[in-house]
Amino acid sequence: MPPSRRLPRTVPLFRDETVDSFLARLAAANHLDIEELRALLDVRMLKKTPITELRPPLATVSGYTEHHLTLALPEFIATKRTDTPGLIDRPLPDSHNAQRPACRFCVHRAGITSPVICWMTHERNVCLRHLLWIGDGCQQPEDQVDITPLPDTVLAQRHHRNLIARHGRRWVGLAFHSAKEIFLDWKERYEFHPEEAVTRRLTALSHPSGKPVADDLALTAGFHPEIVRLSGLLASDHWERVALRKGGLASFLDEVSHRNILGGYEPEDRSDPLLKWVRDRVGNYNMALHFNRWEILAFLFHDETTRRLTKRPATDLRTCPLPLPHY
Repeated sequence: MPPSRRLPRTVPLFRDETVDSFLARLAAANHLDIEELRALLDVRMLKKTPITELRPPLATVSGYTEHHLTLALPEFIATKRTDTPGLIDRPLPDSHNAQRPACRFCVHRAGITSPVICWMTHERNVCLRHLLWIGDGCQQPEDQVDITPLPDTVLAQRHHRNLIARHGRRWVGLAFHSAKEIFLDWKERYEFHPEEAVTRRLTALSHPSGKPVADDLALTAGFHPEIVRLSGLLASDHWERVALRKGGLASFLDEVSHRNILGGYEPEDRSDPLLKWVRDRVGNYNMALHFNRWEILAFLFHDETTRRLTKRPATDLRTCPLPLPHY
């Protein structure tokens, strides 16, 4: 039978928290096992059961309205296109968005003492309020490190937000994931100079306990400025057209050095990851042209947040470099 009254203790809501994280906090506050709480909600969650079925009983036991739960927990947003205030540009709960701990200082500031796991869009790498790295490599709140010794990484976070405003979230998100793979591949291929500066940057980070920072976290945090600058190049509609037009590839590659992404960059061979990215883009467009199905590109170039149903921002739409319609 569905619950009829609120639990003795409630817990604060936290923006973009996962449902599982909220349930764990609510259960712990009421000295319940998580399975006991799920049994109290009286919803049999099968593989095809929509998670929104949990919303009414959870509203009853938590003391919040269904509307408040929807505003805080993105999994309860039932559509990818909406004009409802507060539900636009919220993370889509799917495999394209990571689940990571929220900034531990922001959590404490909200009066929460237990870890909070949130849906993270690609640009949520630095907490600008507390200057903590909350991006890749942070599996626990204790993994978050102070990036005050890396001021360029802080500036890169602001630059990242500006890129989203300029080029659009979809394009910057796709470019950022590609840029990270490309840059870390470059690090394995080429020697970065001066080596002393690189070593100093990667060893500047440390946990409060003094233990060393994991290599993957140090790399992504230490080279975040270059990865964001490369993202800006890959996300640019102008430079994509330059790279794909006949005779424009050399100018596109020169931008890597010009933007101080990788000094003196010259691809060694066709296996270079940036050249592979260009070939993949051409392949995607040609595949859509061959099958005459623009939905193929919509599948490949996915959205990571809910978008407006009407009056979509101009940055959401682009014309293809090849003779194809809008996507």
